[in-house]
Amino acid sequence: MGGKLFGGLLFFLWAFGAAAQELPDCVHPEASVLLFPGSRAAQDGFYAKLDMLVETGMGNVNVWHIGGSHVQAAVFPNRIMNGLDSLTVRGDRGFLFPHRLAGTNSDQSYRMTTTGEWVAPILTKSSEERRPRYGITGYGARTSSPDASVGCRLNPDGSDRWTFESVRVLGYGSSPRAYPYIICLADTLRFDFEAETQSYLFDLPAPTDSVVIRFHIPAGEEFTLNGLQPVSWRAGVNYFASGVNGAALPSWLDRCEDLERDLRLVRPDLAILAVGINDSAVSAKDFKPEKFKENYRRLIAMVRRVSPDCAFIFVTNNDSYRYVRRGMTYNTNTETVRRAMMELAEEYGAGVWDLYAVMGGAHSVEKWRDAGLVKYDRLHFTDVGYSLLGDLFVEALMADKQNR
Repeated sequence: MGGKLFGGLLFFLWAFGAAAQELPDCVHPEASVLLFPGSRAAQDGFYAKLDMLVETGMGNVNVWHIGGSHVQAAVFPNRIMNGLDSLTVRGDRGFLFPHRLAGTNSDQSYRMTTTGEWVAPILTKSSEERRPRYGITGYGARTSSPDASVGCRLNPDGSDRWTFESVRVLGYGSSPRAYPYIICLADTLRFDFEAETQSYLFDLPAPTDSVVIRFHIPAGEEFTLNGLQPVSWRAGVNYFASGVNGAALPSWLDRCEDLERDLRLVRPDLAILAVGINDSAVSAKDFKPEKFKENYRRLIAMVRRVSPDCAFIFVTNNDSYRYVRRGMTYNTNTETVRRAMMELAEEYGAGVWDLYAVMGGAHSVEKWRDAGLVKYDRLHFTDVGYSLLGDLFVEALMADKQNR
């Protein structure tokens, strides 16, 4: 058995039994720190905003977490979100999308239902012809059904943890005649159309954890849904996660034409940059680190145009295998991605959470698989593994805040 269990990693006491007092040998918690090869001024500014929120109980701190399947799986970002909630003040939980319309996995902590016929091409697979406009969720589903609706429930466990007083609909009609609406107590609620974000905002008559949105779609028209945003208007840490299976930096930069527009709804104070595993899923000779860094520069510039004082934390790639035509092969680009992220962090005054080192470096993924923390594909983590990563990340963030 390896290093001592950190105080916040209570999930592991449950997962491995009440007698468990240490992490498996494959985990290196001593490496779970935030590294700053350059300036840390932006990160300290983020901590100052957190302190102000806790001291006054006023305002919002916004966190944006972007990545691929590690983020779409939701366990990792939700674990960070829940950890921040327990340490500061809970805000809102970000954007929602009915992923089953795209035939893909979804966040199990909330429930979404739909009626009508929908088509939801996947960002990383759709052709240019008839693909929807994508934004910060990385998803779009279009419908022409007169009975189309989407419902969401934030507390499927019956708790009262999440409530909201307004709901924002991200999407667009083929003309102004196609639009969303909500019926409440037999009355149709009116929306405010926000031109800057091209979104529809509904104010609800009372706080709730559930809503059903219907769509008025005349014959020959259609509506494309990009997501929902429940809004409570209360003070706290708002956590926004953007994850799409298989997404690389070009997926977000070149295919999500509304990403920068939608970032105005977030205006992040901290951006957790976890894109890279799919960029690196090529042979060593085909991975171009300078192109990788240039793509990240484009993404950081986009965030800074929306939120000039935003702090950034890079998450290095996990040790992994990658898909090839005949199965899986070891990904030899992980250390190259790590170096590129360290260089970018020095250039932009960003932090780095070195997941690669936390795992133990090269060829550590087999040990994590054998410990039940990584799936058989040696690429994705199990729910227990993702929960561990979230706890370690929060521990590193809070330790850095305390020791700065």
